[in-house]
Amino acid sequence: MSRAPDPPSAVCDPGRLAALAAHAVLDTLPEQAFDDVVRLASRLCDAPIALVSLVAEARQWFKARTGFPLPQTDLDRSVCAHALAHPDSLLVIPDLTRDPRTRANPLVTASPGIRFYAGAPLRTPEGHVLGTLCVIDYVSRPDGLTATEAGDLRALARQVTGHLAMRRAAAEREAALRAVQATEERYRLAARATTDAIWDWDFATDHVLWNEALEAAYGHPLGTVAPTGAWWIDHIHPDDRARIDASIHAVIDGTGTAWSDEYRFRRADGSYAHVFDRGSVIRDGTGRAVRMIGAMLDLTERKRAEAARREAARQLDLERGLLEAVFRQAPVGISVAGPGPGAPNLINARAEEFLGHGLGGPALARYETYGAVHADGRAYAPHDYPSMRALRDGAVVSGEAMRYRNAATGAMRLLEVSSAPVRDEDGAIRAAVTVFLDVTEQRRAEAQLQRLALVAEQSSDFIAIADADGRIDYVNPAGRALVGVSEGAAGPLHLTDVLVPEDLPFAEGTILPAIRAGGSWSGEYRFRHLATGAVVPVRYNLFALRGPGDAFEGFAAVSHDISARKAAEAQQEILNRELSHRLKNTLAMVQAIAVQTLRNAADPADAREALVARLVALGKAHDILLTGEGESADLRAVLDGALTIHDDGRPGRFRLAGPPVPCGARAALSLALMAHELATNAAKYGALRNPDGYVTLDWTVADAPAPVLSLRWQEHRGPRVTPPARKGFGSRLIERGMAGTVDGEVATQYLPEGVVCTLTAPLVELLTGE
Repeated sequence: MSRAPDPPSAVCDPGRLAALAAHAVLDTLPEQAFDDVVRLASRLCDAPIALVSLVAEARQWFKARTGFPLPQTDLDRSVCAHALAHPDSLLVIPDLTRDPRTRANPLVTASPGIRFYAGAPLRTPEGHVLGTLCVIDYVSRPDGLTATEAGDLRALARQVTGHLAMRRAAAEREAALRAVQATEERYRLAARATTDAIWDWDFATDHVLWNEALEAAYGHPLGTVAPTGAWWIDHIHPDDRARIDASIHAVIDGTGTAWSDEYRFRRADGSYAHVFDRGSVIRDGTGRAVRMIGAMLDLTERKRAEAARREAARQLDLERGLLEAVFRQAPVGISVAGPGPGAPNLINARAEEFLGHGLGGPALARYETYGAVHADGRAYAPHDYPSMRALRDGAVVSGEAMRYRNAATGAMRLLEVSSAPVRDEDGAIRAAVTVFLDVTEQRRAEAQLQRLALVAEQSSDFIAIADADGRIDYVNPAGRALVGVSEGAAGPLHLTDVLVPEDLPFAEGTILPAIRAGGSWSGEYRFRHLATGAVVPVRYNLFALRGPGDAFEGFAAVSHDISARKAAEAQQEILNRELSHRLKNTLAMVQAIAVQTLRNAADPADAREALVARLVALGKAHDILLTGEGESADLRAVLDGALTIHDDGRPGRFRLAGPPVPCGARAALSLALMAHELATNAAKYGALRNPDGYVTLDWTVADAPAPVLSLRWQEHRGPRVTPPARKGFGSRLIERGMAGTVDGEVATQYLPEGVVCTLTAPLVELLTGE
């Protein structure tokens, strides 16, 4: 396990640590101002954790925190310590597990498992970074903070720095006041015990005697001080000298006995101290001033404290003015309600707009007229309003959904209401501050967006949204599946990444510029599956996304997979070509049959009957091929179909036997015509003329390296057979047709007991299509 890197050297910078110590803030009690800042930072940056972190020499301590259980951590758990090396900018770490400074941090590797950090430095006017105002999330944020969030975090960090400075100024002011009080007490004691800067001026000799405090307070060793009034006057600031000389001599030369004034007295190091000097004149019997004894009080610290107090008052007035401006001009509704008579009751213009009325009557009575309804439809009771719960119970209500009927317009609005008590130093509730947000339009827009998102997520089409540069920000599940992109795929995907390379010039040169110019494009295009490289035909629709002022902001693509349609069209084209081919072959065969049947026909009626029978046999064979929905049919089915038209209803007329043998289209048509011709001859001259005559038709397939079909037709119980004097078209069709079609051999024997016809043909020829 790797060790967390050592904290930056800036952590141990003596000047920085001294500045942190000077603020005297470590291990102090929580303060509302800092707690408000972290809550606001958490809300503005949508982060569960926000901290005001002060980095000491061996630890980081949290002045304010929300969402984080620990009040402090060791430096090896500190991310804020790394922000000290960036005093002038935000430190943003999108993924703490990937940054070498933080990936071994125990808060990252173990509970609570933080993942994102953004910290704004708390930099003093002297340039010392005391710590950070930071926000933390349990999930990484690859894009960090938005510009608005970053600006808000910096602004809040400046507020924290201001609060720390005010806190330090207030502490120094109190210390200065205590110092002034102590100084005044010392002066009182000095008046009695001559232990402070006491002077004794003898007018007759112009001799001034100082006590040891002159050296202790102002650095002038008594041995180097000229004991004269001139030395004293010479050490008064030039701008004050004439005034003080005149004021003191006015008392000396007059009749008064007391003198006092403020001026600037030069120290031994050349700096000036603000002093309050006062003296008592001692006069002789004639009233002439002979001596003055006085004490010099150093007012430097008091002046500094007064200046700090004035600056703090000015800052307080400024903040009060800013708060009043925020209250009046805030885009959210704000009301302040007190618990009783004389308590503050304020409402800003935005709240009056949301509600349609002002505060109305005093205290609880006004709530009875308000038209608020809970999210579940229950009407609010007067004591149940968030502000009343905050006043009564000290409850903190955050984002409570409230439906409110606007008193001016009558429209029902959806509000989010937050309320919190304001307590005095003793913890007593003095008021409740309530914030109203009108989220009606926001919720309506969110609902519409959710419906649109559901449409996109559930659509079977490719739906994508890309920025102005064409980088895809969103692809729906169907789109990811279409182009082979997983949901967590690394790296940005561009619109053109899903197109086939050959189509890129047209897309980049024609389609995308047209969209950027405000148009749209629709047509058939091609995607590629990024995982397999397969081409996917689509109906491609691309159009522009416009923002405020009709500015071009990006692209939207909606595409439909037309692979099935393209496949159906290709299949249809194949079928059309096949049908055309078959039709041409069939017509050629019909023409040949017709010509041969009619060529030597003596009787037109007989010729017509023979032609019709042959065409019917041919049609039966075609029916068998089409019923099989393929390019072949079984031999038995072909023969059964051809012989059906010769079936006279007597059982056993045709006795077929043989194994299953597939026949191609050409062989099937020829075999059907052959069987028809044999059956026709048998009906006219052979076995089928007799009532008990029958035909056996059997076939075998020789088991050889090149299988051969052997088919035998034999007639039984017919009249005695005599060989014909000549062969007609039917006999020639039987012998030549099969031989030419399947490269087979046909032999016909006219045995006295019945005609025998045999066919032998290579099985591979029988399977050949048209």
